[in-house]
Amino acid sequence: MKGKVIVDLYPGKGALGGIYTGLASAENFYSLVVGCDMPFLNRDLLCYLIDLAPGFDAVVPRIDGMYEPLHAVYSKGCLTSMSELMKQGRLEISKLFNSVNTRYVDKEKIARFDPQFLSFFNANTLGDLRKVKELIKQGEHGLIVGRDCSSYD
Repeated sequence: MKGKVIVDLYPGKGALGGIYTGLASAENFYSLVVGCDMPFLNRDLLCYLIDLAPGFDAVVPRIDGMYEPLHAVYSKGCLTSMSELMKQGRLEISKLFNSVNTRYVDKEKIARFDPQFLSFFNANTLGDLRKVKELIKQGEHGLIVGRDCSSYD
């Protein structure tokens, strides 16, 4: 597999700066953004988010009022608003959603693909890693792996 490393265009701007750099560098209009610490990504859920993207600048899961900005789809249409937020020092990705056409995906729709919501589990500590290993060992990760992305609506 080939890949390339892209240096942040706005260093020190956190996840917002990283997403901005990825979008600006991407060949496609839409980009799927996920955290590198999410071990239980669900292909069908990701495909569903991608399928929802046309006509929106961002497609973001929202569970119990909490956004999942590092498990979302963004378009190049977000770049101007992202740049403005960074210039203002407002680095919370959630601030972006008020300034672009955002589609929120609710808990009930997410549960169709990932009833345990493990797609959003972050493995950042040794304790988290132990939990990941245990879930895999027990087969309780609830992953639905399957077909190519296609329409789910």
